[in-house]
Amino acid sequence: MTAYPHLFSEWQIRNTTMKNRVVFPPTCPTWVSDPWNGLFTEQATRYYAERANGGVGLIIIGATHVHESSLMAPLLMPQLWDDRNIEPLSKIADAVHASGCKLAIQLWHSGVRGFPVYKQETQFDLDATWYTLSPSQVPLGEFPGASTPKELSDEEIEEILDAYGAAARRAIAAGCDGVEFHLSHGYLPWQFLSPLYNKRTDKWGGTYENRLRFPLEGLARMRAAIGDEPFLGYRINSTSFWPGDLEIEDIRKIVPDIEAAADIDYVNVSAGVHHAFIHTPMEFEPGWEKGYARAIREVSGKPVLLVGRITTPDVAESLLAAGDGDAICLARQLFTDADWVVKAEEGRPEDIRRCVAANYCWKSVSRGGRVQCVYNPELGRESVWGKGTLKRADDPKKVLVIGAGPGGLEYARIASARRHEVVVVEREAEVGGHVRVESLLPSRAEYGLIATWLAGQAEKNGAEIRLSSPVTDASLDDLLESEKPDHLVLATGSRVCRDGFQGWTGEAIPGWETGNCVGWDEIATAKAHADGAVIVLDDLCTVVAPLTAVALAGNGASSVKLVTRWPMVGMETILDVYLDWILPKLYKAGVEMVCDRFISAIDGRRATLYNVHHTEDVQEVEADTIVMATGRQSENALHALLLERSVSVEAIGDAVAPRGTYEAVYEGHRQARKL
Repeated sequence: MTAYPHLFSEWQIRNTTMKNRVVFPPTCPTWVSDPWNGLFTEQATRYYAERANGGVGLIIIGATHVHESSLMAPLLMPQLWDDRNIEPLSKIADAVHASGCKLAIQLWHSGVRGFPVYKQETQFDLDATWYTLSPSQVPLGEFPGASTPKELSDEEIEEILDAYGAAARRAIAAGCDGVEFHLSHGYLPWQFLSPLYNKRTDKWGGTYENRLRFPLEGLARMRAAIGDEPFLGYRINSTSFWPGDLEIEDIRKIVPDIEAAADIDYVNVSAGVHHAFIHTPMEFEPGWEKGYARAIREVSGKPVLLVGRITTPDVAESLLAAGDGDAICLARQLFTDADWVVKAEEGRPEDIRRCVAANYCWKSVSRGGRVQCVYNPELGRESVWGKGTLKRADDPKKVLVIGAGPGGLEYARIASARRHEVVVVEREAEVGGHVRVESLLPSRAEYGLIATWLAGQAEKNGAEIRLSSPVTDASLDDLLESEKPDHLVLATGSRVCRDGFQGWTGEAIPGWETGNCVGWDEIATAKAHADGAVIVLDDLCTVVAPLTAVALAGNGASSVKLVTRWPMVGMETILDVYLDWILPKLYKAGVEMVCDRFISAIDGRRATLYNVHHTEDVQEVEADTIVMATGRQSENALHALLLERSVSVEAIGDAVAPRGTYEAVYEGHRQARKL
């Protein structure tokens, strides 16, 4: 018996039966040798095998190039444009099938959404084309500086269509159970389908029937290449959320027309062409795309795969029970916890490490890296840190962890799992450190789940967590005497500099002590209040200062100025696509955004702002409170005291150097494995 009968029921696509309705959908990038060759590595095999071993019913490898003209930077993608990847892919297929999971691969061409950066590398082919391809010369509207593509010729279109068929043949030869046609997120097939990108007047554009021709031809050539036995599906956007692009009523017409003309077996439904909707923020309702998927299911005669911020088996089961979809896709959630399915099936949903939609995964990718998770350091490191690699300690020790932020909690979780005796002492009345403080800001509540999960798992493993237990110079010796630890871990975090210290001047702001200056964390925790005119000085460009400004505007401040020396607010949130969700909040709250400015001096209620690019441009501004989101400094004074006492001690996370959650959790995990 299971609490999730729909989720754990078998289902079939063509001739292939899946053991449950959990799908690891196409995600990118993956682990390949390099951007030019795109060959799967052993790391990729372990990555997919870990999720198959975790109970997933179907894995669909994402975004695999069918043609060299699709090369896309900064994303590191696999390819099937030649036979070299058949053997590496077959290793993945064997590893996935060994756990009773089925495997498919998504085939794509980036079109105008490619970037020829890799082709411009000096070691690459000197004859490589330095342009993207698309049905028409419509520039990409999502990113600044995107080039205008070359319009595809008939010969190029035919070559790419043939490449879809050849790539599909290679996928089946490698042992895949099926293939998926990427008709979503604004890539080449969507560009043919959409009147936003397709301005042609020949047989590939103009009328609806002509715009549909490329997707139908691509699917037909893939089916001809793979034969009748393997399954063939496609992923399509249910709606675009982009002016002039296709929306839900258009897609409700397109889906049955594709099914009538092409021999396909399922529809994988997503929403939003651009990344702000592909990686929706934590404030979105779990399963938020259900209405769009249901609308497609109403007009489709094929199984419909549903996605959309699904993190718990309860939500997944309810969506299936309601008929919103036939299978559930977990993308970011399976980055966060490869054992989601096992834990749900065993009746342990509370043990699931839930995705908090911090989007560190996409931020890492946007920088040119691989997918990473803000609090799962095992992701991508399955060969060294994956399932079965955590060994019990031969010589268990008594460990004292000072600080219950994310780094200290992860250390406690891993060390206690290895059967060390762990005690965590925390000065605050709640766990979480900077994670807890950030979760108090508007729309960031989910971020606090990081700390509550880490703490809950540490305690399940046997760790003891003592709250409201500050460690000071005066109490240190008594603590050491009472606990007699073999090893100490300093995870005391960092403090927000309420004097405005930062890297622009390398100094505190002159006169800060004369004004009412507070840290953003004091506002979030209600240790300080700000009425009247408020300046929020932002040197970080993360979510912190903008959301603090929004909170102040909604809590009694008569005016709020968000001041930054950078050319725009929230620059760092471009990479995790939070900017599109933060800016509307600022405008709605009436926050005044002042860019290219910094405070040179504070004199009581008066702050002097100057233009960092034109220093003679100076403004005097009245402020009842100045909220600092500037520098941070490590809270590690105890380290020197412990070294004086000749005890075994190490520092991790912000106590070493102020950084982020990812670094803190990583260091806690790594060091606990070494103990």
